[in-house]
Amino acid sequence: MAQQKKGVLSQGTHVWILHGTPAVLTRIQCIKSIAWGDDSATEIDNTCLDEENVKTNDYGLVTPGEGSFVINTDPKNATHLIMLSLAANKELVGVYAGWSDGVGEPTLTDGAVTLPDTRTWSYAHAILRKNSAVFDPDSLVNHTIPFKRQSEVIDEFKVNP
Repeated sequence: MAQQKKGVLSQGTHVWILHGTPAVLTRIQCIKSIAWGDDSATEIDNTCLDEENVKTNDYGLVTPGEGSFVINTDPKNATHLIMLSLAANKELVGVYAGWSDGVGEPTLTDGAVTLPDTRTWSYAHAILRKNSAVFDPDSLVNHTIPFKRQSEVIDEFKVNP
């Protein structure tokens, strides 16, 4: 019996950053990892005064989570320098992660990003923040670049299996 594929590998994921004025779409080379962070929703108390046992609530607005990129920092990699500069300036960027389940690159036309349906995409807007380099024994120098999302993460799944 043939083994069934059980998911999508992380290897082969590509990440683009929308930044600047006029807008530029840059593929960031050699990102080690990306974590989007978890959202939280406020709880609005809707308990009636005559309720004697259980407090009830509705969900309110969603607060976008905090995430991060990790790069093995390479000063010869121009895209790493772009990321670090954007982080130092606390820039608002668009983050577009193309999963490894397909190929295709986003396009930028008049400041609008179009994502091809040939792969799954996750994307959000976020403010990057500066962080210091980490130097550990027997490892590469790296940066964790934190970000505070300004939107929910949108997942657009590949339409063709």
